[in-house]
Amino acid sequence: MTISSKLFATQMLDQFQLIEERLQNLQVQISTGSRIPQASDHPLDAVKLSARKEIESRIEQYQGNIAKATDRLTLADTALVTTSNLVARLSELFVTMNTDTISDGERNAAIIEVNQMKTTLLGLANGTDSSGDALFGGYSTEQNPFIQMGDGTVIYRGDGGEHSLNASENTKLSTSINGANVFMQIEDGTEIKSIFEIVNSLSSALATKSSFVQDYSTTDVSTGLNLKLYANREPQNWSFELTGPDGVATISASVNSDSVSELATAITNSGVGVTATVSSTGVLSLVETSVGSGGEIALSDISIEGYLIAQSDPKNYIEVLASDGTTILAKLSDTIQGLGAQGAGLEALTNSIGLSRTKAGARLNNAESQQEILVQRNISIKSEIGALRDADIETLITELQSLLVTRDAARQTYSTVSNKTLFDFLR
Repeated sequence: MTISSKLFATQMLDQFQLIEERLQNLQVQISTGSRIPQASDHPLDAVKLSARKEIESRIEQYQGNIAKATDRLTLADTALVTTSNLVARLSELFVTMNTDTISDGERNAAIIEVNQMKTTLLGLANGTDSSGDALFGGYSTEQNPFIQMGDGTVIYRGDGGEHSLNASENTKLSTSINGANVFMQIEDGTEIKSIFEIVNSLSSALATKSSFVQDYSTTDVSTGLNLKLYANREPQNWSFELTGPDGVATISASVNSDSVSELATAITNSGVGVTATVSSTGVLSLVETSVGSGGEIALSDISIEGYLIAQSDPKNYIEVLASDGTTILAKLSDTIQGLGAQGAGLEALTNSIGLSRTKAGARLNNAESQQEILVQRNISIKSEIGALRDADIETLITELQSLLVTRDAARQTYSTVSNKTLFDFLR
C-alpha cells in the first residue's frame, strides 16, 4: 500500500495535535490539582462531584448556624448566671434585713442596693448578641423587650417565640430562651409574678417595715379594737384570721370605701365571741360578745383582693385606732406587705432562674453535639470530594514527561523522514 507525502504529513500533524491537547490537559490538571477541569472530561464524576459540593455547602451553612446559636446561647447563659448571682444576693439581703435589730440606716442602704440590682436585672433582660439582636425578646429582636414604666413597673413587649436555625436537614436548634418565660412568669405559689415584681416587692417591704404590721392583738376585750379600713371604691374581697374569746375563724367579706357592713356581719356571726358594729364615721368596733369572757381579740393573715406584691405606698390597709377614735396605734397591711413574706417569692425566683439555666445549658450541649456530628460529616464529604476531584499529581507528571519525550522523538523522526526524497532512498 502506498502513501503520499501529503497524506503522511496530514496524519502526523493530527497526531501532534492530539499529543498537544493531551499535554495541555495534563498541565491543567497538574496546575489545578483537579482531575476534572471540565465536566466534559468525566461527565458522570462531574455530576457526582457537583452533588457532593452541594452537600458540603449545606454542611458549612449548618455549621455557621450552630456557631450563631452557640454564641447567642452562651450570652444568654452568661446573663442567667449573673441573674442567678444577683438573686442569691437578694436572698442574702432578705435574711439579713428580716430581723428587728436592723437599723433604719442599714435598711435604707439595703433598699438602695436592691433598687440598683433591679436596674442591673433590667439591663440583663435587654441583653443583645454580637449582631445587636435581643437575646430574650422572642422573634422581636430589634428593640428592647423589657420597658420600665413611670411607676416603676416593667412590661414585656416581646413575643412568645423562640428563634431556631437548621442544624441539619431534619434538626432545628433553638438559639435563645424566651424572655417572658425567664423574667415574667415566676410561679410563686398560685400566683404568677415577674422577677421585677418580686424585686419591687422586696424593696417596698423594706421601705414600709417600720410603718406597717401584719398582725395586731389586744387582751382588753371589753374595749376591743377600733378599725378604720381603707378600701377601694369598687367592691373587693377582704379576709383575715380573727381570734376571739371563743376561738379562731377566717373572716371573708366584700368591702368598699363606702361600706364595711358585710364585714361587720361576718365577724358577729363567726362564733368566736366577738361582736362588730360600725359607727357613723365608718369605724369598725370589735368587742367581746359576753362580758368578762377574757382572752384576746387579734387580727392576722390579712388578704386583700388584688394585693399581690408589697407596695411602696399602700392604699389598702387597716388603721387600728385608740378609744378616742383618732390616735393611730398601728397600721395593718396585707400579709404580702411584710418583709417576712418576701422569702417565698425569692425562693420561687431562685428555682425558676435555675430551671432557665438548665434549659440554656441543655441547648448548648445539644449545639455541641450537633457540631461534632457535622464535623464528622464534613470530613466524610470532603474525602469523597477529594476522591472524585483530586488528581494523582505523581502519575500525571510521569505521564507528562513520557508524553513530552514521545512528542519530541516523533517530531525529530518526522522532520528526518519529511526531508528525504525518493532519490535519497534509491542511493
